[in-house]
Amino acid sequence: MRKSILVALFAAGALFAQNTAPSTSTDTNTTTTTKDHGKKRTTDSTSTTTNTDTAGNTTTDTTKTKTKEKKHKGKDTQQTTTSDSHSESPAK
Repeated sequence: MRKSILVALFAAGALFAQNTAPSTSTDTNTTTTTKDHGKKRTTDSTSTTTNTDTAGNTTTDTTKTKTKEKKHKGKDTQQTTTSDSHSESPAK
């Protein structure tokens, strides 16, 4: 009798202890384009990460990086510009 009560208590405890954390789907896409014109070179890179949870909510993070390199009178100069964006879309 005591064993069946203990088994029932452990089973009930196991049911309450289960974690129902939402699973997510992640998709990452990165695109890089480089143009070399002798003294000038530009590199454009875009990285997009999309996450979707089990409820259908979607978040998108985008990072765009643009790098310009120049050679002038033996000196190399480099300028990098980065922009980030974040968007959220609720489930329909």
